[in-house]
Amino acid sequence: MTRQDNLSEIVRWFDESVLLVQSLQADQILHSSILEAAEILSLTARKGSKILIFGNGGSAAQAQHFVAELVCQFRKKRRAIAAIALTTDTSIITAQSNDSGFSSVFSRQIEALCRSGDVVVGLTTSDVSEDHSKNIENGFLFARKQGAITIGLFSEKTKNLLRLVDVPVIVPHSDTARIQEAHQTIIHLLCDQIERDL
Repeated sequence: MTRQDNLSEIVRWFDESVLLVQSLQADQILHSSILEAAEILSLTARKGSKILIFGNGGSAAQAQHFVAELVCQFRKKRRAIAAIALTTDTSIITAQSNDSGFSSVFSRQIEALCRSGDVVVGLTTSDVSEDHSKNIENGFLFARKQGAITIGLFSEKTKNLLRLVDVPVIVPHSDTARIQEAHQTIIHLLCDQIERDL
């Protein structure tokens, strides 16, 4: 490709992001689900219960980013919020994967850490299938068993996981990169709403 081709591709990438933002800006169902999730997370923070967050790959990184904003701060100086990313302890992840398989890396931590009244947030750009994202499904299943409230940051590809969450926040897109961009904006919106409420 020529330099001009590469420059055109950069412009096209930004154009696609702009179109995504415009569609999200007009999506009242999405707005309502973000607000509902924010209200649940704010109440959880106020009463001192825990927020447990998980995902795979890029969603794992976003889970960690989300937790950092909650524990430290987003924009406002305030008390710390009890939040844990279930994607960060390599000793737990590798021990559980080695002993029992990767599908239980989140559910085992939820069994140990989650109690009734806590909130479990799972992020995925896709859905669960026979050989894909079983750890996400098992995480939500065990969260329900523990009496937690469940929130999912999902996409239009997500179908089978919808039954396992109390609040699905669905980005109406099928491209992984675009979904991740939207999830990052939604995470910041949730943090902003939580801090406004504290």
